[in-house]
Amino acid sequence: MKRLVVLAITLMIAACSSTPVPTSMMDKDWKDFGYERALKGLVIQSESILVKKLDGETLKDTNYQSYLAGYKEGQAEYCQKDAYILGVKGESYNGICDVIDWTFREDYSSGRHSTAGGM
Repeated sequence: MKRLVVLAITLMIAACSSTPVPTSMMDKDWKDFGYERALKGLVIQSESILVKKLDGETLKDTNYQSYLAGYKEGQAEYCQKDAYILGVKGESYNGICDVIDWTFREDYSSGRHSTAGGM
């Protein structure tokens, strides 16, 4: 049973981390992309990593700035979640709130080690 749970969690993490980059070069699409990544709790990606994912396409500076703006908005929203409950649910936490709220990780960790999720 434990192996099945670990496999399911691994597949969910892989699915979340493989969010494709926008196919358009419209700034709004890049802002939405950054916002959605942050809402999933994923770490911010550098410009060079995003360029590699574009398979030869050029990433405009305004695209990356839009991505950063969207990420910041999504990060602020994600970090308003109840970290303790995220931990109780067994959701992964990638540290994106550490610079916003230093207690977030502690609350998350308390939830992860709680017995509340097994009830």
